[in-house]
Amino acid sequence: MTARALRNGPERSRDEQFVGRSRELAVLHAQLVRAGEGRSGLVVLEGPAGIGKTALAGEFLSAIENALVLDVSGEEGEAELPYGVLGQLAPQVDPLPEPLARLAAPGAGCPDPLAVGAALLELLGRVQRGTPVVMAVDGAGWADLPSLHALTFALRRLRTDRVLALLIVRESDDPRLPEGLRRLLRSSAALRLPLGGLSARELQALSARIGPVRLTPRAAERLHEHTRGVPLHARALLQQVRAETLADVDAPLPAPRAYTTLVLDRLGRCGPSAQRLLTAAAVLGTPAPLHLVAGVAELAEPLPALERATGAELLVEWRTGAGVSVGFPNPLVRAAIYHDLGPATRRGLHLRAADLVDDVVQRLHHRLAAADQVDAELVREVARTGRRQAAAGHWPSACGCLTRAVQLTGEGPDRDRLIAEAVAALLAAGRPADAAALAAQLAPAADPAVRGYALGSVALVAGRLEEAARRLDDAWAHAGDPSWSAGIAARQALASLLRGDAPAAVLWSDRADRVVPDAALPEGGAGAGDGGLVRFARLLGLGWAGRLEEAYALCAGLGTPGQAEPGELDALLGRGVLRLATDELGGAHGDLGGALAAGAGASAAFQLLAATGVAQVEYRLGRWDEAAAHAELAASTADDLGQVWLASYAHAVAALVPAARGEWDRAAAHVRAARAACLPGNVPALIAAAVADAVTAAARGDHEAVVTALTPLTGARLPGGTAVALWRTLLADALVSAGRLEEAEKALLPCEPPALDGERRGVLAAAARARAGLLAARHEPAEAETLYQVALGHSAKLDRPFEEARIQLAYGTFLRRRGRRAAAAEQLEAAQLTLSRLGALPYLEQCDLELAASGRAVLRPQDTARLGLTPQEHTVAVLISKGLTNRQAARKLVLSVKTVEYHLSHIYTKLGITSRTALIGRLSELGE
Repeated sequence: MTARALRNGPERSRDEQFVGRSRELAVLHAQLVRAGEGRSGLVVLEGPAGIGKTALAGEFLSAIENALVLDVSGEEGEAELPYGVLGQLAPQVDPLPEPLARLAAPGAGCPDPLAVGAALLELLGRVQRGTPVVMAVDGAGWADLPSLHALTFALRRLRTDRVLALLIVRESDDPRLPEGLRRLLRSSAALRLPLGGLSARELQALSARIGPVRLTPRAAERLHEHTRGVPLHARALLQQVRAETLADVDAPLPAPRAYTTLVLDRLGRCGPSAQRLLTAAAVLGTPAPLHLVAGVAELAEPLPALERATGAELLVEWRTGAGVSVGFPNPLVRAAIYHDLGPATRRGLHLRAADLVDDVVQRLHHRLAAADQVDAELVREVARTGRRQAAAGHWPSACGCLTRAVQLTGEGPDRDRLIAEAVAALLAAGRPADAAALAAQLAPAADPAVRGYALGSVALVAGRLEEAARRLDDAWAHAGDPSWSAGIAARQALASLLRGDAPAAVLWSDRADRVVPDAALPEGGAGAGDGGLVRFARLLGLGWAGRLEEAYALCAGLGTPGQAEPGELDALLGRGVLRLATDELGGAHGDLGGALAAGAGASAAFQLLAATGVAQVEYRLGRWDEAAAHAELAASTADDLGQVWLASYAHAVAALVPAARGEWDRAAAHVRAARAACLPGNVPALIAAAVADAVTAAARGDHEAVVTALTPLTGARLPGGTAVALWRTLLADALVSAGRLEEAEKALLPCEPPALDGERRGVLAAAARARAGLLAARHEPAEAETLYQVALGHSAKLDRPFEEARIQLAYGTFLRRRGRRAAAAEQLEAAQLTLSRLGALPYLEQCDLELAASGRAVLRPQDTARLGLTPQEHTVAVLISKGLTNRQAARKLVLSVKTVEYHLSHIYTKLGITSRTALIGRLSELGE
């Protein structure tokens, strides 16, 4: 009897519509591998009805090869049938041991569960000799009790068996399960695998599988919010709702038919007043104060109705300082009630809501929903409201109003203008796919300025710079209206930056400002959002062009981040980037952090640039945990909001910390993403992707890979600036390590004079370190040592701990090779402390090797980790053991004295000691 023959009994076919769950599938397959090695496992798949537990189990079981699958399930209608579940084993395994063999026989009665459990254990022991076994129990909450008792008996006795048990339940603490089984499922013997909803991306993939259209990212997000990612509901709506309704993110979605029936049945059992309260809440649509819902429902005393509605689990309430608010348990309940309303009832409730709500956008929404026929004046009001929302930077509501105005406007110039304005709002809101779809609706004969602006804007955000420049040039040539000219010039300024043409960026930003000063675009044009990065483009263009004094002069009237007006945020962002480039890291952090905090509702591009800028400053300041968090935020913003034009920059910055810490998989993933988003003509993307690749390779010690990554930049026409200068020092380091000294000299020459002219200490320090390494390779030790000291001198005036540690590491290595071991150890120990604090493991390993070669005992974080010390505690322990006071250690680690004392108390507790002398002794023992 072969395993494959057994496998074919309860065969499950693979679901072609199955998407997602890659992590859970990986866990299940890993558990199967463990079982094959004789380490039995128990996995509990749990989650609410419809979440996809059975589908996931089916996908896993259908992919299994070279294992025996025993697949049984419980059924609500058979919960009282003794051994209804274990009796399903009969057609799957032959022969069955007694008393399992008698379970399916007529009149078998109800054997003792312990005897049946022993027989099941015997069966598993026999069949696992030839192949691993997977025993899957679906719907365990509906299984009969005798089967569950027998199953518990067997599962408790699996230890070194080649068996993986898979139980599928709604919750592991389900009261319908026997207490013994519940204890087992809650114990460490079980691996609980709870399932949540599918993500918006997975729903987008599911829509492509089901057809007929693949949802846009925004439409997938809307479906995710509506269904909370529950696959049962999402599939039902994808199959039930028309494709155009699914794609229209402003059209209300219904509830699945089966779910609607359940909700309406509960609604029908509520009294009339509760029904009125529920229908009023459904019309309002969002969580609302109880008094507002009661006003729409015309209920003077809403509390009795609320009590009945919450008792039926159709409403939820919560109390705040402002009073009682109500909402629905999930969006599907609201959709079921709302879509069941008759047209006249719905209209009357919307009119009443329009009279009572305060928010102008919500009021307009209710008026539109109540209108039998929308008149021209109402459409104009929708458009005006959308423009005002865009001018205020309220992008979600601006998108809703402007796209609705487009839908309500007939073909012609007015509709084309509205489309272009809506496209700008959608792009600012991070909905480029929706913007592209809407721009495609422009009439072929539309005003060239309007058409070129909309299509050029879409191409720009998609990273298609050649197309963007061509369309925007054509738009500028035909623009007569100042509002459109300003918007076009603003886009051209950004496109020029991406092409690396700093003078053109300054020219176009000046044009935008001359057309409409400070980009204060009038209502009814290209949208105020287009001016949102004009001053940023001007300041960055001036910086790249070497006109820093002029750039800073433009910022003279700009206040601190806390004082900046909303219209000054783009200038604040630009000043922050300039300060970052000129090593004013404290000011840069204030500007960029302030821009990020104040720009929470700003355009997607603004948020991405601010988060990435903050991450760069924090990386240089040695605040790597914060830098990693902000960089990941920027990278996810780029991916989730379709910011292709800036994605390389965001992912490149996100690679810095993991590369320096030796987190190779994470760093490589960001490098791949940066490379993938690097489209032709995008100069910052080209530089960022190459530098991220090179930084990762340098941390690995792969000098040839560094050269390969950076060599293409040497022949490219690139803007000036600190970032460009720094990649040349990185290239020079790699060329020196590869023995290509003349090429290293050529790489360094272009970055040194500009750095001297502008006193860019960060570049001067890096260049001095790189040139010192070159001179050492040329056997010019005196000149090399002088430059190492120059590099340290520049570094001492900056707050860049990682770069200073790299100089100390290089200088210490040089001194050790010259035989000056004591001087080398002094530099290396200083570098070691910083690298240990940062967690820069690849560089710390180099430092440890050099220290060992210098004759110094090396105590590494992994050594003290065996004693339970964290990396931070390790660093504190090493400093204190060297005789530093708490205050001196705090100064070295850029921590407060209280934080050092806190770490020291934990160290003493973990090591079981009470004094510094004892600490020195314990660490000395480890270092031997």
